[in-house]
Amino acid sequence: MNLILVEHPTRGLDIESQIWIWKKLKDRCKDGTSIIFTSSDLEEILHYSDRILVFFGGKVSQPLKAANTSVEQLGQLIGGKGF
Repeated sequence: MNLILVEHPTRGLDIESQIWIWKKLKDRCKDGTSIIFTSSDLEEILHYSDRILVFFGGKVSQPLKAANTSVEQLGQLIGGKGF
């Protein structure tokens, strides 16, 4: 199993560079690599994730399916609601 860990992979980049980074990461996923990333951009998290985990107060949320999660729901979990 291959794994890539990235923190804020597109912060500070122009749109073209962001698209390039995500294309490369998605290509790696198609090849069987798992990607774990952190970001403060909630829309980026929802757009590029399959599953989401939120850490708060030493606890981990249940895995969320990104396709079924809203920015508001994610924000509430980040704020500690629902733990």
